[in-house]
Amino acid sequence: MLKQSRLDFEWVIINDGKDETTRHLIQSTSLPFSHQYLEIDHPVEDFGLCIARNLGIEIASSKYVCYLDDDNSFRPTFVATVLNWIEQYPHSRFILPQQWRRRDVIKNGQIIKQGKPFISPSADATLNALVSQKSLFDSNGFVHRQINSLCWNPHYRVFCDYEFFLQCLGQCNPTQGEDFLIKPEVLINYIQTTDGIIGQSGYGDWANELQQLYENRSAYSMLGEKWANWMPQAIEKYQQKSQVPVPAFKG
Repeated sequence: MLKQSRLDFEWVIINDGKDETTRHLIQSTSLPFSHQYLEIDHPVEDFGLCIARNLGIEIASSKYVCYLDDDNSFRPTFVATVLNWIEQYPHSRFILPQQWRRRDVIKNGQIIKQGKPFISPSADATLNALVSQKSLFDSNGFVHRQINSLCWNPHYRVFCDYEFFLQCLGQCNPTQGEDFLIKPEVLINYIQTTDGIIGQSGYGDWANELQQLYENRSAYSMLGEKWANWMPQAIEKYQQKSQVPVPAFKG
């Protein structure tokens, strides 16, 4: 954040779980940009990430917001590039840049297998590919205009990003081509590991959440009738793989 080439932004830090190291870092660092810092108790049942993001949206003062988890980083030109896009495309509501990603396997705190880097989504990704999960939607670095009806659903973990993406599509105007921009420029670094909620999830978790989404597909009727047709086959595949005690991330 301190290396951003433009500093005219607000950083909202939500310390989910009241981590003391995070508190000390923020309190001991002189930040040359506007910021807000809040602490919340880590929820027992619902997904804390979603609760934290909803709180961040609520208190953010900007017309546009974006997200950054604690295992990712913005490249130094992120803010400058995004602000330029907003000026260039004033009708845009949603902007999705690319991520440089790597998936590492961790054991006893050490990397035992370093993944091969890849770029996501691909430069030619389409909204249809993101809906059918042929391309990956991840919210780190995702930018959207403040819209009151958008809310992160804490009942999802593995598919919380995807569910939020579906909500965003429901806010798009089909006649406005600039509503949702997929920009082929890498602005986020993301090293995912086998630690954490997603890294430790199994295929059974994937199947259960996807089944929940499929059963609730009528809530996204604005996407049409066929958008969820890919889900039953994927659910069956995840259910079959769940019989093998291997984390879905590793698989």
